[in-house]
Amino acid sequence: MKIIDYDARIHKASVRDCVVALQDHERSLDSRLPPGLDIVDACLPEMIRRCAQSDGKVLVAEDDGKVAGFVTVLTKVSSGELQDGDREYALVSDLIVRESYRRQGLGQRLLDAAEQFANSKQVSCMRIGLLAGNTAAEELYATNGYRTLFCELEKDLSQSAPNN
Repeated sequence: MKIIDYDARIHKASVRDCVVALQDHERSLDSRLPPGLDIVDACLPEMIRRCAQSDGKVLVAEDDGKVAGFVTVLTKVSSGELQDGDREYALVSDLIVRESYRRQGLGQRLLDAAEQFANSKQVSCMRIGLLAGNTAAEELYATNGYRTLFCELEKDLSQSAPNN
């Protein structure tokens, strides 16, 4: 198993499959999210555009030529928030390990590679988001020293709206 830079000529189809799997997994946690196949063709170019815009990259875990997972890390992200000093940070925007490769330490290796890349860009901190209920991801990140920074809550108002 090796972790290498994404090469669209070699990895595009497999990374596309991973994006679909990640979106469908998140959809299992929140049914309002669109199916992976509905967004993947817009998602991949956006992922590459964001990498170019923020000095980031996609790293692919490859096992005998097969993509086992990937991580997208952006290194020059600005919060745009006055309250936190508009700090610049790195962001892991996507991390997925294909189901057949889970529980073998690959998520850890991808996270380590993302952190090493961010360190090489002299970024002082890295953020990562996850959908509520994604306990496996939350455990991985907590084990690696990530702590809750913001917590956003949501209420479905359609169920409590008065009838007129």
